[in-house]
Amino acid sequence: MVRADSDELLHAALDRLGLPRGYAAAVRGHRDALDVLRTSNRLWTYFSPAEEITPGERTGRFRVGGDQPVLDADGRSRVSVEDAAVALLDEAELPRFVQRRFTIGY
Repeated sequence: MVRADSDELLHAALDRLGLPRGYAAAVRGHRDALDVLRTSNRLWTYFSPAEEITPGERTGRFRVGGDQPVLDADGRSRVSVEDAAVALLDEAELPRFVQRRFTIGY
C-alpha cells in the first residue's frame, strides 16, 4: 500500500509537510498515471522524489529506492532539489530504471 491509497496516511503526510489536504487529488493523480504506465507497452521511467524536497546542497550522497520512500534515521523522506536533479540526470545518462519507478532520499 502507498500513502495515496489511504486517506488517513495521505492526510497525515500532507499535514506533516504543512500542505493543504486538497493536494491529495494531485497525489492520487500521479499514482493513477503510474498505474497507466505500468500497464502500457511504452518505455517509461517514473521518478518519485522524496516527500520533503527543498532547496539545499548538492551532496551527491543520497540513497536510491524503488516503490517505497527512502527514509533517513529520523524516519523522514527528504532530499534537496539539487540532489534530485543529479539523480534525474544520472538516470537520463545511464538508465537503470526502465519500466520502473525510483526514488531517492538521505
